[in-house]
Amino acid sequence: MKKLNCLLALILGMISIANAQTSNTLYGIVRQNYYTNQTFDSSTVRIGSINTTNGYVSNIGSSTYQMGINLTGAALNPYDSTYIFIGSNDKINTLHLGSGQLINQATLNNPVAISYFDNFRFCNGDSTMYGLARRNYFDSTLNMNVGQLLLAKINTTTGTITQISPNSIGQGYALAGSAIDPYQMVYYYSTGSNLVGVDMYTGLVYSNTAMQLPPNSHFDNFTYSCVDTALYGLVRTNYFNSVNPFVIDSSTVRLGKINPTSGVITVLSSTSLYGSGYSLNAGAAIDPNNMTYYYSTGDFLVGASLYNGQQNSLDSIQYADGSYFDLMRNFDNCRAINIIRSNNSTGVFEINENKISIAPNPSSSVIDIQSKEMISQINIYSTQGNIIYSEQLNTKQSFISISGLNEGIYIVQVKFLDGKTTNKKIIKQ
Repeated sequence: MKKLNCLLALILGMISIANAQTSNTLYGIVRQNYYTNQTFDSSTVRIGSINTTNGYVSNIGSSTYQMGINLTGAALNPYDSTYIFIGSNDKINTLHLGSGQLINQATLNNPVAISYFDNFRFCNGDSTMYGLARRNYFDSTLNMNVGQLLLAKINTTTGTITQISPNSIGQGYALAGSAIDPYQMVYYYSTGSNLVGVDMYTGLVYSNTAMQLPPNSHFDNFTYSCVDTALYGLVRTNYFNSVNPFVIDSSTVRLGKINPTSGVITVLSSTSLYGSGYSLNAGAAIDPNNMTYYYSTGDFLVGASLYNGQQNSLDSIQYADGSYFDLMRNFDNCRAINIIRSNNSTGVFEINENKISIAPNPSSSVIDIQSKEMISQINIYSTQGNIIYSEQLNTKQSFISISGLNEGIYIVQVKFLDGKTTNKKIIKQ
């Protein structure tokens, strides 16, 4: 009977986790602040979820923890059902998505030199947490404090930070978001004016591109979508007072996506989405099941279509017990993908769709791949990173039948004789 009870408990636990991980659910930190005589005393945090169909925030489990949150990152590990964030205690905390229990807490430790660990994201390709090791030091030559940024990874159990970059890759970053392309193993962050891509194998900067924005605009809250291999974010445009140019009269928010090679930002929304801004605390999340980008204004959860940028949902955020819902992350985006670019630090890679042409695209039968350079190999991958076609050749043109593929998005990877590679998305109709 004891074994049967244990088995039943295990099954019920698995069912509760499975039910929690539905496609219309986003996870985050439910925060509650406490005041005495209008003076802030303390805050508690707990893990929770928000239903994207009605904006209702549910608490997971009954445990709360007295601490604040650090806005520099959060991550969801879909393989062990955990949510990771850094608290105001400067420790990295791991909460279980099923029970809400704090199952691990570790002090940040960088053996090279004391540093923070910011803008971190979970990489589904290798089940590792990547972020920026940030520190300041006094440069006696310049007689001033200088910032250092290095791509790093962290052991969430011990808190140990391992630097990947051999040297600093920048002096600072903007709180505009961060993203990981797990297919190409590239980490992206923003300086405010530039989008910086970092090779996650070597820690070296391979792209540092000025973002092509409309006047008085910013590209914020960006994140990566594995279902169509694109970087999406909010294009926020401020409108200033005609009398006082330092006073903002109004703002608009539209969904956009950025080409990481050229820096060109395509504004998808024809009209402004709800509100004139977004909650920095909340973050952004993409649901690949309904092709929707979600962000929070603080009071409302807004959904925008990845197809056309139009607002397709607007729900007032309501709480079972809480005041804020911070650092949203979702379960399905980039889940169960495979790395496309292997670790080859001597090779040169490009994410440049302009090096080749593919027509027709979309296509239902045959695609014609043409290049000005000699092609040595063509691979076609699913958006999960599985290779479904490979051909060795020595030519500048190739015709490939895709009639046997299911409808959807695929990635064509072309390798050239000089060792470079380029990738282009195709749509099978």
